[in-house]
Amino acid sequence: MQSTFTLSPAPTVKRSALYGTLSARFVSFLVDTTLLVFFYTFIVYGLNGSQSHVYSWDKMVDDSINLAELMTVGKMVFLNPFFPIIHWAYYTFLESSNKQATIGKFTLGLRVTDLRGKPISFAQANLRYFSKLLSLLPLGLGFVLMVNSRRHQMLHDYLARALVVNE
Repeated sequence: MQSTFTLSPAPTVKRSALYGTLSARFVSFLVDTTLLVFFYTFIVYGLNGSQSHVYSWDKMVDDSINLAELMTVGKMVFLNPFFPIIHWAYYTFLESSNKQATIGKFTLGLRVTDLRGKPISFAQANLRYFSKLLSLLPLGLGFVLMVNSRRHQMLHDYLARALVVNE
């Protein structure tokens, strides 16, 4: 008696990437930046009682806005001391929280961990935040470093000994 049975190929299971990809991290950056600018605009407009800096689209199209007015608005938005403080607090507090992610990272299923998979400390979150400036300096090459990294770490991740992982 000879049993004949055929072996069927094993089902293919597609694994998700363990570490956050460049595209996922970029999309989370766009979500976070949109939220920050949105909330920052409310803070700037709320603290300033004057409505002279508020432009509507029809006013921009009908009246020509000169460069001096545009520079005044730009200075008010980007040279205001509140924006760097809000930016720092947003990234540092959320990445060192129990959720381990900013809102953009959380929506994409990413978390910031230390090298053992545990939440990063507040000091690590600060180091990671401020070392992003080093990632920017040589033409943004610190961000591109993740392409050749085994764990998809950027320069600021290496310096803070952190990882961005998928949940």
